[in-house]
Amino acid sequence: MATFTKLPSGSWRVQIRRRGRYINETFQRREDAWRWALGADVKADRGEAPISSRIARLKTFGELIDLHIKDMTAVSAGSFM
Repeated sequence: MATFTKLPSGSWRVQIRRRGRYINETFQRREDAWRWALGADVKADRGEAPISSRIARLKTFGELIDLHIKDMTAVSAGSFM
């Protein structure tokens, strides 16, 4: 089971401890934290390594910019429907 903690910055930290493994991630929104935790719990139950969030997988600043552009495009496309 995941533990959610609201940080002083307003972000949410999710911690999962299962079978001697520990993983945590930090998110701006609680909903994002909840979605990640749900998937990580399932993977931990299967004995698999939980995946990190898509932000944590980024290697360069350019990848972060690309992700932001993709997110903004999705938001603007959805607002006209």
